[in-house]
Amino acid sequence: MSDKTSFEKMLAEEEYVIDSELSELAYKCSEGLIYINSLPPRDPNRQEFMNSFFGSLGSDVVIKGNFNCDYGINITIGDRTFINCNVTVLDTNRISIGEDVLIAPGVVISAATHPLEAERRVSRKFQSHPITIKDRAWIGANASILTGVTIGMNSVVAAGSVVIEDVPDNCLVGGVPAKIIKILP
Repeated sequence: MSDKTSFEKMLAEEEYVIDSELSELAYKCSEGLIYINSLPPRDPNRQEFMNSFFGSLGSDVVIKGNFNCDYGINITIGDRTFINCNVTVLDTNRISIGEDVLIAPGVVISAATHPLEAERRVSRKFQSHPITIKDRAWIGANASILTGVTIGMNSVVAAGSVVIEDVPDNCLVGGVPAKIIKILP
């Protein structure tokens, strides 16, 4: 039997259940999102609050309205990154977004997954894996980046794509599931 908390299990990529600690973290996150989404992107109070809300937040980061996430504290965002409106980040594990990243409207970044076996799934067993989006990547509108994926440096994910495997540096991927379309200069 493990002495780890559900939060520790979640970040260790082990199966976990939602306990009181995770419920409280999610509740605090929901309150924070109401505040973040109620203020203009460049409001100094919003910027100051976001510095404590996220795991870390670089300089000159823009996050437009209707941003959603599970906990906030598992997300790190590098300098000069731009996150457009209606982006959802299910940060049930570490989500690392590099510098100069562009994330278009409607993108979903989901570290969360569920068991395929119905009995385990309905018993509310969860698992998650970290996601990394490296510097200067561009994620197109309505793309989905799924659990455990790394998006390479300078790479582009075409609009509407579903990324289920790592994307190498310097390439364009697209489709469902996303495949390499071409290598970029």
